[in-house]
Amino acid sequence: MMLPSRAACTIVSPNYLAYARTLTASYLAQHPGQRFFVLIVANLHDPSPFQGDAFTTVMLHEIGLRDVHAEAMKYGILELNTNVKPTFMKHLIERYDLDALAYIDPDIFCYTALDPVFDALSNGASAVLTPHITTPVFDGRSPSEQDLLFNGSYNLGFIAVRRCEESWNLLTWWEERCLELGYSEGRTGLFVDQKWMNLAPSLFGGVCILRDSGCNMAYWNLHERTLDESPEGYHVTSSVSGRVPLRFFHFSGIVVSDPEVLSKHTDRFTLASRPDLHRLFADYKAAVIANKNGAAESLPYGFDSFSDGTTVTLLARRMYAKHQARFPAENPFDAKSKFAGFAKEQKLVQGTVAQAKSTWKEFNPHDRRVEAVHKLLKVALRVLGPHKYELFMRYLAYITVLRNQSVFLRDPQWPADETGK
Repeated sequence: MMLPSRAACTIVSPNYLAYARTLTASYLAQHPGQRFFVLIVANLHDPSPFQGDAFTTVMLHEIGLRDVHAEAMKYGILELNTNVKPTFMKHLIERYDLDALAYIDPDIFCYTALDPVFDALSNGASAVLTPHITTPVFDGRSPSEQDLLFNGSYNLGFIAVRRCEESWNLLTWWEERCLELGYSEGRTGLFVDQKWMNLAPSLFGGVCILRDSGCNMAYWNLHERTLDESPEGYHVTSSVSGRVPLRFFHFSGIVVSDPEVLSKHTDRFTLASRPDLHRLFADYKAAVIANKNGAAESLPYGFDSFSDGTTVTLLARRMYAKHQARFPAENPFDAKSKFAGFAKEQKLVQGTVAQAKSTWKEFNPHDRRVEAVHKLLKVALRVLGPHKYELFMRYLAYITVLRNQSVFLRDPQWPADETGK
């Protein structure tokens, strides 16, 4: 009897290669005989710097994107890495005639074979998703249930599919949404590839929501899961699954250079408050550090600047996405392209050094510039009255979405009715 053809994959840019190497080793140790594929998301065509590892390297231009440069201009590095996921999965299923394929985020480590996943697929599931949480949490800490309403019910650091018509339809639907509207844009209800999967169980048959507590343990569900170690390995205890083997842990938000950090994305627990996680995290951080490859990891991403070195900003990307049809048949990263000229003329880009991303932690409500804005808003309230002021606030909310700022960042030659509201 021929065994089913199963495989797994992940996606990284060169700077994240150590994570991919660590994941690959952990997965293949638990699934001997399977293959593991790594997609390199960068403006590179030569796979040789990524050869010599246990995984099979796939370059971005190989997976069948209609226009690699256009997608890379629309999206930042995180967005692009996540939004090519369904295209990559479809490519692997067809190219290698796979019966089952699991996508696994690079910052995951497999501790036991993913039997519950492949069993679900063998029993007829078209796809397998894992929910962020399986029990309520309402303690004023982050991530909260409200955060998950914002980011998505299911964590798309993991998805597995069986080769069948229904899963192909799911992947095709997901691919179209990711490539068209895969923005990290909370104000419009979008969060890269992940948020779309809220709809999958109701749109497609056979989508299994796997509530096994040993799968996708991570900072977001630590309130409901504890870990213990025995000679047989790690086990997870929860009210949902009882005591089960730890299948895979998702080290999202980890800082491998800091032995004290659990995750940058939570304030619910620290490593100091979770002694059950000490050895797990220490061993994982050491494994990632041991798998570093300075030469390969230093290779440029290549989609972060025009050919003359001018840094591409998020604002420029969003203006390109909004008006992509006006820049056809060109490489938008070419400094001589029509889009590059437009971006420079409209002051959407400036300089050759990328600015660090600002966060709310840096926001100072007492800054004199902020206070000046507050005074202007107070004047607007008095002038407009409460009802018109509410409409004004709705307008401001609209244009805080960068794609909508073409209302005043418009090429003077463009007709007003073609640039959005």
